[in-house]
Amino acid sequence: MAIFLNFLKITLRNFAKNKAYVFINLLGLGLSLACCIVGYLNWKYGATYNQNHLNHERIYKIHSYKSVQGEKIEYGITPIGLGNQIKGQIPEVTHVSRYAGTTVVLKKDLKVFEKYMGFVEDDYLEMFTFPFKYGNKKALLDEENIILTEATANVYFGKENPLGEIITLVDSEGKEYPLVVGGVLEDIPTNSSMTFLALTHYNNHLKMQGWKDDDWSHFNAATFVMTNGAFPQNLMDYMNTYSIEIQNKARDNFQIAGYSLVQLTDLDEASRYIRSNWLMNPPHPSALIGPVIMAIQLLLIACFNFTNTSIAISGKRLKEIGIRKVMGSRRRQLIFQYMGENFIICLMALVVGIGIADMLVPAYSAIWDFINIELNFSSDPEIYLFLIGLLIVTALTAGAYPSLYISRYQPVKILRGNLQLGQTSFFSRILLGVQYFFTALAIISAVAFYNNAKFQSNYDVGYSREPLLSINIENQSEYEAFRPLLEQMPEVKSLAGTYNRIGSWHYTRTLKNAEKEVETEMMEFSNEYFHLMDLSLVKGRFFDPKLQEHDRQNSIVINERLVKDFGWENPIGQIVQIDDSTRLSVIGVVKNFYNEGFFNKIEPTGIRFADPKVNYFLIVKSDIDRVKLYDQLETSWLNVSPNRPFDAEYDEVITAANEVNLNIITMFQFLTFVALILSTIGLYTLVSLNIIKRMKEIGVRKVLGATIQEIVVLVNTQFFRLLVVAVTVGAVASYYVLDTLMGSIFEIYQAPTVITMLVPVFLLVIVAMAFATVRILITALQNPVKSLRYE
Repeated sequence: MAIFLNFLKITLRNFAKNKAYVFINLLGLGLSLACCIVGYLNWKYGATYNQNHLNHERIYKIHSYKSVQGEKIEYGITPIGLGNQIKGQIPEVTHVSRYAGTTVVLKKDLKVFEKYMGFVEDDYLEMFTFPFKYGNKKALLDEENIILTEATANVYFGKENPLGEIITLVDSEGKEYPLVVGGVLEDIPTNSSMTFLALTHYNNHLKMQGWKDDDWSHFNAATFVMTNGAFPQNLMDYMNTYSIEIQNKARDNFQIAGYSLVQLTDLDEASRYIRSNWLMNPPHPSALIGPVIMAIQLLLIACFNFTNTSIAISGKRLKEIGIRKVMGSRRRQLIFQYMGENFIICLMALVVGIGIADMLVPAYSAIWDFINIELNFSSDPEIYLFLIGLLIVTALTAGAYPSLYISRYQPVKILRGNLQLGQTSFFSRILLGVQYFFTALAIISAVAFYNNAKFQSNYDVGYSREPLLSINIENQSEYEAFRPLLEQMPEVKSLAGTYNRIGSWHYTRTLKNAEKEVETEMMEFSNEYFHLMDLSLVKGRFFDPKLQEHDRQNSIVINERLVKDFGWENPIGQIVQIDDSTRLSVIGVVKNFYNEGFFNKIEPTGIRFADPKVNYFLIVKSDIDRVKLYDQLETSWLNVSPNRPFDAEYDEVITAANEVNLNIITMFQFLTFVALILSTIGLYTLVSLNIIKRMKEIGVRKVLGATIQEIVVLVNTQFFRLLVVAVTVGAVASYYVLDTLMGSIFEIYQAPTVITMLVPVFLLVIVAMAFATVRILITALQNPVKSLRYE
């Protein structure tokens, strides 16, 4: 106990003597540890995708796939009849449930809102883990029940228990289905493939759509099976033997080659590479890994800064070290003393870091629409293990070398006064170089993503980039009632009704010409939508309203990519076949356009003439303020469809890429700010240590006539060389790192240029040397007598 009290007394006394040093390291380490906490939560969000379900290792999702020109093309959807067919056929399959999801209107008195609803079968809540706040899983067995999430229940019923209350579901045709609230689920984690806001029985979905239970011509978002633990190979064999032929007879325009199974644990990874994924898309890997890498960079910078400052101030404790060694202290006791002090600083920094993280976590979560993380010590016990591990790693990384270095001082040299500090300056310089390497990388990254955002904002996307308001239409009666109102509004510059729109959903078909097959994205546009979007015609013509029925049945407009994939020199007049009865003639070729922004490559695309009697969207072009236009249209909408909320959005195809750029820029700006501060402190400390060693030399040079400028250049030279080397290496590394990072996020982007790298490097060196020069000037301007007296 006495030993511990003595250790604590020395530690507190040392902290009191070096308040600035303790504050600098608490701030630096605290910021970096806060970023590590954010990085951990962000990584865990992705690593635990779908793992809130206790049976996630026993649940599999069935996928179908096509074979096109020898290539296996996987789809996330499955026919309705498949789930019904496989029930009870395979002993190791214990549960089966189909899943469909759609946006519906739920209303209770005057509260009318659109909510995303899931439709599932009896086994669903036996397979998946959704804790109930009110009620239990038996509520699903009654088709007249509805199960709400807690957030949805609060919207309609407040904090009261809503069991037994009536809520009305309104389908796309305006038909009403009164449902009884049979249960309330706790809110579903957002890192899940299924994030519905209400749940009801699958049979209600069949009733609403008018489909049969054994229908093979329509599709579900998912068919799930749960096994007794083993991979259900027998199920694979059964489906590929008995189900393919039935499916292909029902849909001759969607011929599949087989079925596959994906474990729920791997569904997030698999979802990125499949077509027709009607479940939630997981975050991009760069959004999950990027913050972790940034956090590690900051932690290393802070630790290296801690190491350098610890060595720099060790000169103040020379007499203490010498006397303790003369009095019999062993080296391991000194190591324990200094490691203990460093550990306490790291522990204090962790407390500071947790406080900063409490502010950073919600701020970081707010910049991403698809990531929702929170710092919750009660619901996440694993975070304690992470923090303990982080504390140990930080303490060893930051404090091990200074403790070993300081404890090695020889008492004879200390007491004689001829100990030369800074003999490990080479190691200290290496640490400083690494700090500036990471700082250069951060600055260049922020500039590169800013330039990329400007590049993409001016890039030719193949269509008009004017802001367009897209109004979702549920049925043709809404369209016919609302369009005349829009045509009378002077604020509306032009408008178009259409079946599909750029950036919205599309379907896929296999187009065949002779022996060549190409898997093609298909869309259906009205002629007025073509002109509203200003799509560029390369060859041929658009659809002709005068030949409307003929073009609907017999014509197709394709993009340049599809021409290239088929290898046509003259595409006009070529015939493509979708199924045995559908043959279309190519009447026009449009310039390639980016249907999914800059995230994916341009796919071969075919466009058919939309049925004028089926419009899912009304597209509005206007010159007035966006908010004002939205409010005016929403007011007019209430007169047309009071039972359905106004559902409209500005086209976000390109805006999404810009938001990703801006979010990454924000992260790199934060990283740059912290890294620059820590690296500058490290440089200032190292320069101070160097000056301490050269006080006598500086005094002598001044006495012999050296100017202030000569002294500044003399001391600065070695650090200038170090910085130039560090930031140059950082600039070269940043090119390859950023090219890889941008390439993993975008299909179209601007790689870092020479100017992108040189300007930040130049500014970084200027700022760093300015701080170093200030420290040197403080000493160089002193009276040389004081410098000589110091020695």
